[in-house]
Amino acid sequence: MNDVELVHVLRGSHPEAVHRGVVALVHSAGTLREAYGDAETLVWLRSIAKPFQAALVAELTADSYALTAQELAIMSGSHGGTPEQVAILRRLMERIGVTETDLHCGVSAPLDRKAADQLRQAGMKPTVLNHPCSGKHLGMVAACRAMGWAVEGYEHFDHPLQRLVVDKLADLTDCPTAQIAVALDGCSVPTFGLTLRQVALGYARLGTVENAALASIRAAMRAHPVLMSGHGRMDTALMQVTNGRLLAKDGSEGMVAISLPEAGYGLVIKISDGATRALMPIVTELLARFDFITTEEAAQLRTAYPTSLKIHTGEQAGTLKVVI
Repeated sequence: MNDVELVHVLRGSHPEAVHRGVVALVHSAGTLREAYGDAETLVWLRSIAKPFQAALVAELTADSYALTAQELAIMSGSHGGTPEQVAILRRLMERIGVTETDLHCGVSAPLDRKAADQLRQAGMKPTVLNHPCSGKHLGMVAACRAMGWAVEGYEHFDHPLQRLVVDKLADLTDCPTAQIAVALDGCSVPTFGLTLRQVALGYARLGTVENAALASIRAAMRAHPVLMSGHGRMDTALMQVTNGRLLAKDGSEGMVAISLPEAGYGLVIKISDGATRALMPIVTELLARFDFITTEEAAQLRTAYPTSLKIHTGEQAGTLKVVI
């Protein structure tokens, strides 16, 4: 990975650790406006792909299930597994006539700490609907039902649904289908490898392409940022602070992707070592640097995600410093 130093972790005034990575800012027309490191670096989308996958689900189910904004929001994000999110998914599951055994994401404890604690205190075990990817999987099952495809095997790359996912990505990123790398994601469906520039282009177009499916995903993410992700989560905070003026999705291994519909840009950041603590300082710095957020919005984000490193007494021992 041809990366650069992005964040220094300072202890006192001297670096104690360094987070490297790559950044790409791309216009929906395909123009690379800014890059730090090599924008042609291949990255795995992992859950960054969820808004695109949800857009395909919205398109395929439009005449069958008319998915609600709440349902589409949960499908577009990595939800926290809260009782509210689980209840919405359970109602949809009943509506399309499937059971938990039809979802092949596996069982996971809720990402939401309060929800996880509540399950433990009640002596209950997590179910498949607590998994952060269960919304995406239920959407895929709904699409299979709507299209008359077999539900069994929907997660495999040779299933027609997954082939259409690749076509959707190819269309939005200007990457030929044959050049999109494929591997196994953490929830059993395929994940896709594209260059950072291509992913940023896809996110630029997520916010600007005018079709019903993408419009429904934009509306869902704007209306329900907490349902999409959860309280205290980075992507939720970015959308709340800007009142939905930007759309965001955080991902695995130190990635975040941001769509800026008004400006027509997509911004993607990948931290090479996967450290999420380096993300928000860079995100805030770059959004402010390119005038995508106001001074007040930047201050809110820095308050919510401080760069100071404090010890248990409350004293500051160091800081996270953006160096690009």
